Amino acid sequence: MENFLINFFHLSQIKSVILLFCVICLFILLRFLKQKLSFYWIMSIALVFGLVWGYFLLYLADFPNEGIEKLSVLDSLRWLCEIHIWMNFLNSLYISVLKLLVIPLIFISLIYVLINLDKKIQIKSLFSRVFFWFLFSTAISALIGICLAIFANLGGSNQVLSSAKNLKEIKGLNEVILNFIPSNIISAMNANNILGVIIFAFILSFGIRSLKENRGFRIFSLLIDFLHQVIMKISLYVIRIMPYFVITMIANALILNGYKVLIDSIYFIFLLYIAFILVFFVHTALLVLHGLNPFIYYKKAFPALLMAFSSRSSAGTLPVTISALKNLGVSSTNASFTASLGTTMGMNGCAGYYAGMIAVFMFHALNIPIGINEILTTIVLCVIVSFGIVGIPGITIMIISVILSGLGMQSHFALLVFVLAIDPILDMARTCSNVSGAMVVSLITDKEMKNLDITTYQKNEI
Repeated sequence: MENFLINFFHLSQIKSVILLFCVICLFILLRFLKQKLSFYWIMSIALVFGLVWGYFLLYLADFPNEGIEKLSVLDSLRWLCEIHIWMNFLNSLYISVLKLLVIPLIFISLIYVLINLDKKIQIKSLFSRVFFWFLFSTAISALIGICLAIFANLGGSNQVLSSAKNLKEIKGLNEVILNFIPSNIISAMNANNILGVIIFAFILSFGIRSLKENRGFRIFSLLIDFLHQVIMKISLYVIRIMPYFVITMIANALILNGYKVLIDSIYFIFLLYIAFILVFFVHTALLVLHGLNPFIYYKKAFPALLMAFSSRSSAGTLPVTISALKNLGVSSTNASFTASLGTTMGMNGCAGYYAGMIAVFMFHALNIPIGINEILTTIVLCVIVSFGIVGIPGITIMIISVILSGLGMQSHFALLVFVLAIDPILDMARTCSNVSGAMVVSLITDKEMKNLDITTYQKNEI
């Protein structure tokens, strides 16, 4: 009976049962608090619960602050090993669900966005310019995040694997491009070939759009719209239950690494806010190059940027964003179209510098050399992943999942536990960058098309 409990349930001591029951009690308490507090506070509380629980387990085990690197040393502390097994099980379960959603989320979201473009776009030149500047600004933002993270050696202290296991063969640009295009879409989905799935979604969407006069187009459009609502509903539910798993992931990280993971979190926040400031310099440069006074822009855009920073929702900030753009002299069509498109595309923060920093963090943590191929692939992923992601708090967990899957590192998702735990702090900067990026694109597009009302833009200048 004892062997059965040990080998099947991983519960051999009464201490293990009691501690596992304590985890369940933390979940129940968090569920009670969820009914009264916002997601931001719940994530913060989950972070505190995870920290306290992890250090409590270390205290019971009488381990040094730096934690333990190998579970083999736990043979004399079977109860801690068993708690680790159960918490790791919960973490793996949640990560598996995330990985399960990546392919359908990207595939359906991209098709949904692309086949519905004609509903909002009447002027092709407007779309082509907006499309270009969204992609360009996101690529530059991603490059900023990547370069900053490489320079700061972000993730270098979290190395978990030897370079011998992860050394990648250097490939030519032609091979890299060919690898993007799958020869079999089913195999691409099965292998989590994100770029391949994205390219197929583009091809399929443009084929569908060419038949928009056909009766079947409306039926298919309604089906995709319904599937998009379904997948977003599921994704939001997965995001809502994330605080429970933050507790176990943080506690597990503390058991294995000790207090140094906290230092890494603070370091990540510091670097992200530097990237946040640098991206605003890029926005300023774009305005200056188009002959627009950036001080006027920041003065009139401040309400929208402040709303984005505090609400952490570019979709929720949309009415304020459109109002600010009109106050800046942007035409009504451009203001409504670009601001709306900016909530699901060209996110300078979420899909830009943040995603780039996450990728470099993982490269360093897994001891994978970063060359031009890795940088280009990451930028391409950052740009493409900005399509079809709804601008609401917490959705970046899906962006991370896609980036890691595209880079073949989805099995190491748990390394980002402390980044996810402090996500509300990071999300304020990211969302502000997203909204600013959309507003700047709207302004410079209108300026290029000679539709911008300069008199209105300069009105009430200080």
